[in-house]
Amino acid sequence: MKTYVLDACALIAYLNDEEGSENIENILLSNNICFMSIINVFEVCYDAAKVSGDKHAIHLFDEIKQMPIIIQYDIERDVLFQAIYFKTKYKISVADSIALALAKVKGAIIVTSDHHEFDCIDEAKELTFYWFDKP
Repeated sequence: MKTYVLDACALIAYLNDEEGSENIENILLSNNICFMSIINVFEVCYDAAKVSGDKHAIHLFDEIKQMPIIIQYDIERDVLFQAIYFKTKYKISVADSIALALAKVKGAIIVTSDHHEFDCIDEAKELTFYWFDKP
């Protein structure tokens, strides 16, 4: 059993059956622990609202709550300070910094395909990444 943190692009890819979604499905359906910050869930629902409207986003949130993902509704002190570290050092988005911080605090693998934001962090060996878009 492994522990993972999904970023928004991972869940969006899974929900839209995009390239690599089968890799995310394997993580979700195996005996793993999966976390997401409510901020990253917000990004997923916001993305859906832009395309299909607010009602769809609310319905999607209800679906996400039924998935084998532990949603972290609170940003605890240690996650907050880790997020500040990542945001300051790497100049990434707040949502991305929170996903990374949650992974760091949980000792988890971050599931993403966001090379633009995270390649430099992966190269620095700050965290372990699972690039779901790679075969």
